[in-house]
Amino acid sequence: MDPKYRITAGMIGALGLAALGTQLFLRLGRGMEFWAALWGLAGFFTILTNLLMALTMMTIAATGRRLSFGWMSMVTMSMIMVGLVYHGLLAHLVALTGLRWWVDQALHTILPAAMLWFWLMETSRHEPRAGQPLTWLIWPAAYAVYAMVRGALSGRYPYPFLNIERLGLVAVAMNMAGLVLAFAALAYALYFIGQKMPLKDQRASR
Repeated sequence: MDPKYRITAGMIGALGLAALGTQLFLRLGRGMEFWAALWGLAGFFTILTNLLMALTMMTIAATGRRLSFGWMSMVTMSMIMVGLVYHGLLAHLVALTGLRWWVDQALHTILPAAMLWFWLMETSRHEPRAGQPLTWLIWPAAYAVYAMVRGALSGRYPYPFLNIERLGLVAVAMNMAGLVLAFAALAYALYFIGQKMPLKDQRASR
C-alpha cells in the first residue's frame, strides 16, 4: 500500500478517537461518573460507528493492509448515514456552542466526509456479487436491535424516531423501514461505484 494511504488513514482514525475522547470529556465535565458517561455514549449509533471507523483506520495505518471492499464499504455506508440522518432529522433539535459544536461537527460532518473521500481514494474494482451489499446492513441492524432492547429496559431511547413509548410501535416500525431502505439504497450505490473503480494492488481478499 502506498504510504500516503497509511498516513491518511492514521490521521482520520486519530481525529475520530480525539473527537470521541473529547465527547467523553465533555460529559465528565458535566459531573457524570466515568462509567455512566461511557454507557450513555454507547447508546448512540453515531458514537459506535465513529469508534468502528476509527479502529478500522488505525488498523490500516498500523498494518499497511488494504481491508476488504465489503468491510470498507460497510463502514463508509454507516458513516455517511450518520451524517445524513443527523443533518436531516436531528440537527435542528439541539443548539450547541463552543467545543460541543466542534465535536458534534467532527462526528457528524467532517469524519463522514473524510471516510467517503478515503473510500473513493483507496477502493479497488471488485468481483460483482449482487447480494453483497445486503450483508453491510448487519451492522445497522444489530444496532437497531441493541437500541430497542436497551430502550425497552431503561425507558430511554437514543433517538426520537425510535421512541416506542412516545410514537408507538407502528410509527417506529415505519421509521425503521424507511431507514432500512435508505441504508440499502446507499449500500448498492457504493457497490456499483466500486465496480467502476480502477484495479489496485490487493493485500486482503475482496
